[in-house]
Amino acid sequence: MANSPHGGEDGGAVAADGTVEKDINLKIALQTAKFLKLYGFKVIMTRETDTNTCNGDSFIKREDLENRLNLMKQNPESVFVSIHLNKFTTSAAKGSQVFYSNGDAAKALGEIIQKSIIKNLQNENKRVNKQATSSTYLLYNATVPAVLVECGFLSNQAELLRLKDSAYQQKLAFCITDGILQYFKES
Repeated sequence: MANSPHGGEDGGAVAADGTVEKDINLKIALQTAKFLKLYGFKVIMTRETDTNTCNGDSFIKREDLENRLNLMKQNPESVFVSIHLNKFTTSAAKGSQVFYSNGDAAKALGEIIQKSIIKNLQNENKRVNKQATSSTYLLYNATVPAVLVECGFLSNQAELLRLKDSAYQQKLAFCITDGILQYFKES
């Protein structure tokens, strides 16, 4: 299951140049889904366009989160991969980081995805994976192995330029796919 968070009225983080997180998230998620389908995976997307999961015209954050959580509950044999972009108060922060839900399977999935990103794309990345706390509602309440992949920082100008590049987005999607493939091979 691929989660492209935000969407519709919820744009997520916004870079200094006006780049909106939801747009890049969606591109990376769609490319990841495309790669996974090539390998024969059934992929369930939380969104494939600039929408949210709310039932109606207005965005209600709690409803959107509950709808995403219900997708997990309806697909107990899946893994949940949520693709995000980070933003920080200083421009020095950079690199991908993976947060994972409770359990050894989620921790393993997160570690494998992070290693794939570092090995194939961000050799200088020193960030470590972290278990999600209650502040990350979907991961904290996940019913399947779930990870949140922060692909990089909108607040770092050099990283922002890479994140906006379609070739770089495709490389990130490949790394995420590679991690998922390795996870299923090892489990």
